[in-house]
Amino acid sequence: MLWLIDGHNVIGQLQDLSLDDPYDEAKLTQAIRRYVMRGNGKVKAIIYFDNGLPGGFSKELSSHYVEVIFAPPRTPADRLIMKRASALRAKSQEFVLVTSDDHIRQLGFAYGLEMIASEEFALLIGFRPVEVPDDDDSPQSDANQPRKTRTVILYDKDPNPVISQQEINYWLPIFQHKLHQVRAAKAAKELAERQAAQEAAERRRLERERLKQTGKKKRP
Repeated sequence: MLWLIDGHNVIGQLQDLSLDDPYDEAKLTQAIRRYVMRGNGKVKAIIYFDNGLPGGFSKELSSHYVEVIFAPPRTPADRLIMKRASALRAKSQEFVLVTSDDHIRQLGFAYGLEMIASEEFALLIGFRPVEVPDDDDSPQSDANQPRKTRTVILYDKDPNPVISQQEINYWLPIFQHKLHQVRAAKAAKELAERQAAQEAAERRRLERERLKQTGKKKRP
Protein backbone atom coordinates (compact mmCIF):
# COMPACT_ATOMS: atom_id res chain seq x y z
CA MET A 1 0.00 0.00 0.00
CA LEU A 2 1.44 3.39 -1.03
CA TRP A 3 0.01 6.78 -0.09
CA LEU A 4 0.87 9.81 -2.27
CA ILE A 5 0.07 12.79 -0.06
CA ASP A 6 -0.51 16.50 -0.68
CA GLY A 7 0.94 17.49 2.69
CA HIS A 8 -0.09 21.12 3.08
CA ASN A 9 -3.58 20.37 1.82
CA VAL A 10 -3.96 17.73 4.55
CA ILE A 11 -2.75 20.22 7.19
CA GLY A 12 -5.35 22.71 5.92
CA GLN A 13 -8.14 20.26 6.84
CA LEU A 14 -7.09 19.72 10.47
CA GLN A 15 -8.26 21.12 13.78
CA ASP A 16 -5.08 19.88 15.44
CA LEU A 17 -2.55 21.54 13.11
CA SER A 18 -2.20 24.92 11.47
CA LEU A 19 -0.35 26.08 8.39
CA ASP A 20 0.95 28.93 10.58
CA ASP A 21 2.71 26.45 12.87
CA PRO A 22 6.46 26.49 12.03
CA TYR A 23 6.59 22.75 12.80
CA ASP A 24 3.42 21.73 10.97
CA GLU A 25 5.25 19.62 8.37
CA ALA A 26 7.24 17.76 11.02
CA LYS A 27 4.13 17.09 13.13
CA LEU A 28 2.14 15.77 10.18
CA THR A 29 5.06 13.62 9.03
CA GLN A 30 5.47 12.16 12.51
CA ALA A 31 1.78 11.20 12.60
CA ILE A 32 2.02 9.59 9.16
CA ARG A 33 5.17 7.70 10.22
CA ARG A 34 3.31 6.29 13.24
CA TYR A 35 0.41 5.27 11.00
CA VAL A 36 2.72 3.63 8.45
CA MET A 37 4.55 1.69 11.18
CA ARG A 38 1.30 -0.08 12.00
CA GLY A 39 1.40 -1.60 8.51
CA ASN A 40 4.33 -3.91 9.39
CA GLY A 41 6.34 -2.88 6.36
CA LYS A 42 3.44 -3.21 3.93
CA VAL A 43 2.52 0.48 3.96
CA LYS A 44 4.59 3.37 2.61
CA ALA A 45 3.98 7.08 2.06
CA ILE A 46 5.33 9.87 -0.12
CA ILE A 47 4.57 13.37 1.16
CA TYR A 48 4.95 16.56 -0.88
CA PHE A 49 5.07 20.03 0.69
CA ASP A 50 5.22 23.47 -0.94
CA ASN A 51 7.92 26.11 -0.58
CA GLY A 52 11.02 24.21 0.41
CA LEU A 53 14.35 25.99 0.78
CA PRO A 54 16.09 24.88 -1.34
CA GLY A 55 13.62 22.06 -1.90
CA GLY A 56 13.98 18.38 -2.70
CA PHE A 57 14.25 15.23 -0.60
CA SER A 58 14.26 15.83 3.17
CA LYS A 59 16.70 13.57 4.98
CA GLU A 60 15.59 14.96 8.35
CA LEU A 61 11.91 14.06 7.98
CA SER A 62 12.11 10.99 5.77
CA SER A 63 12.40 7.42 7.02
CA HIS A 64 12.64 3.98 5.47
CA TYR A 65 8.90 3.90 4.75
CA VAL A 66 8.08 7.63 4.49
CA GLU A 67 9.61 9.86 1.83
CA VAL A 68 9.25 13.63 2.35
CA ILE A 69 9.86 16.04 -0.53
CA PHE A 70 9.67 19.84 -0.55
CA ALA A 71 8.85 21.61 -3.80
CA PRO A 72 11.47 24.28 -4.55
CA PRO A 73 10.43 27.95 -4.68
CA ARG A 74 8.20 28.91 -7.63
CA THR A 75 7.43 25.25 -8.30
CA PRO A 76 3.93 24.12 -7.18
CA ALA A 77 3.87 20.89 -5.20
CA ASP A 78 0.83 19.75 -7.16
CA ARG A 79 2.94 19.66 -10.32
CA LEU A 80 5.46 17.39 -8.61
CA ILE A 81 2.67 15.25 -7.17
CA MET A 82 1.11 14.62 -10.58
CA LYS A 83 4.51 14.01 -12.15
CA ARG A 84 5.19 11.37 -9.47
CA ALA A 85 1.70 9.93 -9.95
CA SER A 86 2.38 9.60 -13.67
CA ALA A 87 5.69 7.82 -12.98
CA LEU A 88 4.08 5.42 -10.50
CA ARG A 89 1.27 4.68 -12.94
CA ALA A 90 3.77 4.00 -15.72
CA LYS A 91 5.35 1.37 -13.46
CA SER A 92 1.89 -0.13 -12.78
CA GLN A 93 2.43 0.55 -9.08
CA GLU A 94 -0.76 0.79 -7.05
CA PHE A 95 -1.15 3.90 -4.88
CA VAL A 96 -3.77 6.21 -3.40
CA LEU A 97 -3.59 9.97 -3.93
CA VAL A 98 -4.47 12.01 -0.82
CA THR A 99 -5.76 15.53 -1.49
CA SER A 100 -8.82 17.74 -1.40
CA ASP A 101 -7.37 20.24 -3.85
CA ASP A 102 -9.77 20.60 -6.79
CA HIS A 103 -7.02 21.16 -9.34
CA ILE A 104 -5.20 17.94 -8.44
CA ARG A 105 -8.45 15.97 -8.13
CA GLN A 106 -9.57 17.06 -11.60
CA LEU A 107 -6.30 15.80 -13.03
CA GLY A 108 -6.53 12.66 -10.89
CA PHE A 109 -9.99 11.86 -12.23
CA ALA A 110 -8.70 12.40 -15.77
CA TYR A 111 -5.94 9.89 -15.07
CA GLY A 112 -8.34 7.46 -13.42
CA LEU A 113 -6.38 7.53 -10.15
CA GLU A 114 -7.62 6.15 -6.85
CA MET A 115 -8.05 9.08 -4.46
CA ILE A 116 -9.12 9.88 -0.91
CA ALA A 117 -10.03 13.30 0.50
CA SER A 118 -7.62 14.89 2.96
CA GLU A 119 -10.15 15.04 5.79
CA GLU A 120 -10.83 11.29 5.44
CA PHE A 121 -7.11 10.55 5.56
CA ALA A 122 -6.84 12.81 8.63
CA LEU A 123 -9.13 10.45 10.52
CA LEU A 124 -6.94 7.48 9.56
CA ILE A 125 -3.82 9.08 11.08
CA GLY A 126 -5.56 10.24 14.24
CA PHE A 127 -6.35 13.90 13.54
CA ARG A 128 -9.66 15.73 13.65
CA PRO A 129 -10.95 17.29 10.43
CA VAL A 130 -12.04 20.92 10.58
CA GLU A 131 -15.64 21.36 11.64
CA VAL A 132 -17.84 24.45 11.37
CA PRO A 133 -21.30 25.19 12.84
CA ASP A 134 -24.16 23.85 10.76
CA ASP A 135 -26.13 26.42 8.74
CA ASP A 136 -29.36 25.38 10.45
CA ASP A 137 -30.62 28.58 12.14
CA SER A 138 -33.54 26.87 13.88
CA PRO A 139 -33.54 27.30 17.68
CA GLN A 140 -32.14 24.45 19.73
CA SER A 141 -34.83 22.44 21.49
CA ASP A 142 -32.46 21.85 24.38
CA ALA A 143 -29.86 24.40 25.45
CA ASN A 144 -27.67 21.56 26.65
CA GLN A 145 -27.78 19.82 23.25
CA PRO A 146 -24.47 20.13 21.39
CA ARG A 147 -24.66 22.37 18.33
CA LYS A 148 -24.70 20.50 15.03
CA THR A 149 -21.49 20.66 13.07
CA ARG A 150 -20.40 19.51 9.66
CA THR A 151 -17.00 18.66 8.27
CA VAL A 152 -15.86 20.90 5.45
CA ILE A 153 -12.88 21.00 3.14
CA LEU A 154 -10.65 24.03 3.52
CA TYR A 155 -8.44 24.86 0.56
CA ASP A 156 -4.97 26.26 0.93
CA LYS A 157 -5.12 26.76 -2.85
CA ASP A 158 -7.80 28.18 -5.12
CA PRO A 159 -10.70 25.66 -5.20
CA ASN A 160 -11.71 26.97 -8.63
CA PRO A 161 -8.36 27.35 -10.37
CA VAL A 162 -7.88 28.98 -13.74
CA ILE A 163 -5.48 26.82 -15.69
CA SER A 164 -2.81 28.89 -17.36
CA GLN A 165 -1.48 28.35 -20.87
CA GLN A 166 1.82 27.25 -19.32
CA GLU A 167 0.04 24.51 -17.35
CA ILE A 168 -1.88 23.46 -20.47
CA ASN A 169 1.39 23.20 -22.38
CA TYR A 170 2.84 21.08 -19.56
CA TRP A 171 -0.06 18.66 -19.10
CA LEU A 172 -1.37 18.39 -22.68
CA PRO A 173 1.48 16.12 -23.92
CA ILE A 174 0.97 13.87 -20.89
CA PHE A 175 -2.74 13.46 -21.60
CA GLN A 176 -2.10 13.04 -25.33
CA HIS A 177 0.38 10.26 -24.53
CA LYS A 178 -2.18 8.66 -22.21
CA LEU A 179 -4.87 8.95 -24.90
CA HIS A 180 -2.52 7.35 -27.42
CA GLN A 181 -1.88 4.46 -25.00
CA VAL A 182 -5.62 3.94 -24.44
CA ARG A 183 -6.37 4.01 -28.16
CA ALA A 184 -3.48 1.65 -28.91
CA ALA A 185 -4.66 -0.79 -26.23
CA LYS A 186 -8.22 -0.62 -27.58
CA ALA A 187 -7.03 -1.23 -31.15
CA ALA A 188 -4.88 -4.17 -30.02
CA LYS A 189 -7.84 -5.67 -28.15
CA GLU A 190 -10.15 -5.28 -31.15
CA LEU A 191 -7.53 -6.84 -33.45
CA ALA A 192 -7.08 -9.78 -31.08
CA GLU A 193 -10.86 -10.27 -30.93
CA ARG A 194 -11.13 -10.20 -34.75
CA GLN A 195 -8.28 -12.69 -35.09
CA ALA A 196 -9.86 -14.96 -32.50
CA ALA A 197 -13.21 -14.79 -34.33
CA GLN A 198 -11.54 -15.55 -37.65
CA GLU A 199 -9.64 -18.48 -36.15
CA ALA A 200 -12.85 -19.84 -34.61
CA ALA A 201 -14.66 -19.49 -37.94
CA GLU A 202 -11.81 -21.29 -39.71
CA ARG A 203 -11.90 -24.12 -37.16
CA ARG A 204 -15.64 -24.49 -37.70
CA ARG A 205 -15.14 -24.56 -41.47
CA LEU A 206 -12.45 -27.22 -41.20
CA GLU A 207 -14.66 -29.25 -38.88
CA ARG A 208 -17.53 -29.09 -41.37
CA GLU A 209 -15.17 -30.18 -44.17
CA ARG A 210 -13.93 -33.05 -42.05
CA LEU A 211 -17.45 -34.21 -41.24
CA LYS A 212 -18.41 -33.93 -44.91
CA GLN A 213 -15.44 -36.04 -45.98
CA THR A 214 -16.18 -38.56 -43.23
CA GLY A 215 -19.76 -38.83 -44.44
CA LYS A 216 -18.66 -39.50 -48.02
CA LYS A 217 -16.31 -42.28 -46.93
CA LYS A 218 -19.11 -44.08 -45.06
CA ARG A 219 -21.37 -44.28 -48.12
CA PRO A 220 -21.46 -47.77 -49.79
